[in-house]
Amino acid sequence: MQFSIIINQILVLFIIIFIGYIIRKKEIINQEVSDGLTDLLMEVTLPALIISSMIIEINPRLVNNLQISFWVWGGLYLFIIGMISLLSHYLPFSQNQKSVFKFATIFGNVGYMGYPVIDAIYPEYGMLYAIIGNIFFNVLAWTYGIYLFTKKEDGDNKIQFEKLLNNGLIAIIIGFGFLLTGYQLPNPLTGALDRLGNMTFPLSMIVIGSSLTNIDFKTILYNKYLYLISGLKLIIIPLIIFLLLQPFTIPTKINNIVVILFAMPSAATTVVFAEKFGADYTLASEGVFVTTLFSLVTIPFFIYLITL
Repeated sequence: MQFSIIINQILVLFIIIFIGYIIRKKEIINQEVSDGLTDLLMEVTLPALIISSMIIEINPRLVNNLQISFWVWGGLYLFIIGMISLLSHYLPFSQNQKSVFKFATIFGNVGYMGYPVIDAIYPEYGMLYAIIGNIFFNVLAWTYGIYLFTKKEDGDNKIQFEKLLNNGLIAIIIGFGFLLTGYQLPNPLTGALDRLGNMTFPLSMIVIGSSLTNIDFKTILYNKYLYLISGLKLIIIPLIIFLLLQPFTIPTKINNIVVILFAMPSAATTVVFAEKFGADYTLASEGVFVTTLFSLVTIPFFIYLITL
């Protein structure tokens, strides 16, 4: 049951990516349309997804576990950011490539791929703990992530606050308001946000497929940096996290959910951000494509590992 859901989610991703590739090849969409879809994702559907995922009811009995989950997610994200930032100094990437490398290895597809897997393994409250991880993903992706993509090539790393103040960050602030107060929007508004948010995944896959039209698939086989990204994102990082959590008395369910979600392939947002901010979106597309493909093997491995 669990593995069939994993395989199904990955196959769905690849089918939509393939559709995006075909419609770009047949010139049903062009670069201008692809850029428009990227803007739609950045300005509308992703912010809607963030808000809708944070409109949840928290059972008071879960408060302690949620606090534990909060500190675990926050500490691990900071650790991984530090580790990848240090490693990137020793790699011969340009700034545009380095931003893609960092984002692709730090941020995984915790939503579209992660949620169904967690829901299948832990149907009782599993999604709630996964949402805490997704909150950290959104906060860091829309602040630190955008900082990565807007750093200057000349080494001027001054934070561009005008770029950080974006619809995604505004959505996070609004979402936290709903999360902390427990306020529920009227059903029509909630339904509209859910439907807009659900558009994010197919649209982002179409953008990825569209960007793959510029790729020579033969070169992917010989691109050692794609293997580096895949090895870090799918094996080394989740394995380190698995080992780091062992000495701590963390509830098993939280421990396992964190490991599984950190083992997800690179987030589709990598491509969206790379195209939006003029980074190496070819490397971003290849990274998401290859890590998603390899995750067909690595995710079941980590599910097996945590159940030993």
